[in-house]
Amino acid sequence: MTYQDDEFILVGNLGRPIGLKGSLKLNSFTRPVDNIKKYSSFFFKKEDSFVSLDLAKITKSGKNLIIFIKDCGSLEMAESIYKGKEIYILRSDIPRQKNKFFWNDLIGLEVIIKSSQKSLGHVDSLMETGSNDVLVIKKSGKEDILIPFIMNQVVIEVTEKSIFIDWEE
Repeated sequence: MTYQDDEFILVGNLGRPIGLKGSLKLNSFTRPVDNIKKYSSFFFKKEDSFVSLDLAKITKSGKNLIIFIKDCGSLEMAESIYKGKEIYILRSDIPRQKNKFFWNDLIGLEVIIKSSQKSLGHVDSLMETGSNDVLVIKKSGKEDILIPFIMNQVVIEVTEKSIFIDWEE
């Protein structure tokens, strides 16, 4: 089956091999990190296409997650084929919730001040902080603007490719 890039969500990456039988450290981007174990179908990118990753299991060892891949039976294979690969799941495997967004859905959206309809720029990235996430806004030739991502102060219109905010100029 052929998939498009926008059908996938990045959920982690594979770190260094652990042991001699081909298991690897798994760096989960989910919150909490154990949430990655809820999914059953994983993929990685090989050249320009997505390839299914046939997992035996994911376990926890101390603070680390360890991934066991069925067809990976040696340290050498883990090192040469899988180490450093980004791990994806299908977007359709995640139940959609009202007022919940994937970070990558927000990248590139135009940020507009509600009161003046003035554009501040486009979302370049998001940062996770202790209290709330922060939108990093880029406008050509200007310094980045950091805006706290607080749901009652932000209106997201994904179909219009815009984020409307209450913000003082």
